[in-house]
This record gives sequence, structure tokens and C-alpha cells, in this order.
Amino acid sequence: MEKIWQMWSGVLDDTTVENLITECEKYSVYDATIGTDGTTQNDNYRNSEVRWIGGNSTPSSLLWNYAKEANRNAFGFDIDYLKDIQFTTYNASDNGKYDWHHDTFWGNPSRYDRKISVVIQLSDPEDYEGGEFEFDTQYEQPNKVELMKKGTVIAFPSFIPHRVTELTSGVRKSLVGWIEGPKFR
Repeated sequence: MEKIWQMWSGVLDDTTVENLITECEKYSVYDATIGTDGTTQNDNYRNSEVRWIGGNSTPSSLLWNYAKEANRNAFGFDIDYLKDIQFTTYNASDNGKYDWHHDTFWGNPSRYDRKISVVIQLSDPEDYEGGEFEFDTQYEQPNKVELMKKGTVIAFPSFIPHRVTELTSGVRKSLVGWIEGPKFR
């Protein structure tokens, strides 16, 4: 079976990861929301803190480069823009999780769709339990140990259902970017 995702396990060194965290933690913290309007909060479905990162940043160029590589290797989408970057913190003390969802909003009025989602694992797997990133079971799953390595990057089509299971202890941090292009036809 062909993989629907591209993964680079542990590709970012500790210094790079720590610099990303430091840069991202300078931005304002918000409770995570769901839906296209950005105002619906449902802690039973999604519970995390997010920070929205500016476009002219180190995370921006890093996410864009991995998206281009994944697109060249596997997807072949028409992409041209990295709009949103989100630094996410899941806390076990808050039952941090994000239930099944996809990152593309098919009914959006925009002329663009999110096409590639890129996730960077920023936490050491020894710092938390639970909080596993999973794809819908119809797709091949990445090796959990490799995926959880600090500094791992995974890219996948934004329309693939995925989730982050509930944390049972500790804190998990990740960086997510969504690469857009003209609407799918």
C-alpha cells in the first residue's frame, strides 16, 4: 500500500526544536477552537492552547520547505501559499486532545483550499503519555516510535482524517502549518 504521508523522523536537532519553541512562545495564547468561524470552543472534542505564528518567521520557512519536499515526493498538488501556522500545547491536566477531524473545509467561500498539513513534533516522548497522532485506520499508520521522536516532521494531505489522543500525563507541543493552493477540482 502506498503511504498517504511523508515523514522525516527526528530530522530536527534539539537546538533547532528549542529555538522553535522559544520563538513560538513569544506569541499570545488562545484556547483552541473548532469550525470555520474560529469561535466555537468544545473541550470535549478539542482541548489545547494555541498560538498563531506570523508568516515571516523561522517556522514558516521550515514548514514550507517540508511541504514542498512532500509535495514533490508524493502529492503533486498545486500549492502556493502557507497561510496559517499554529503552535499547539496539549496538557494532561486539561485532558488535552483533538478528536477526529480534517484540515480542509470543503464549503469555504475562498478560492483556495488547505492541501497539505505539516506537523513538527516538538516534545520528547518521555515528557508525556497518550497524545498520539493517528490517521484514520483506512490509511497506513506511521511507526509510533519514529513519529513521536522529538524533531520529527510529517506531511499529509489536509483532507485525511486524523486526531491527537487524550494525554494521560505531561505536556505535548507541536507546530502545524497548512499549505494552500487553488481549490481542488
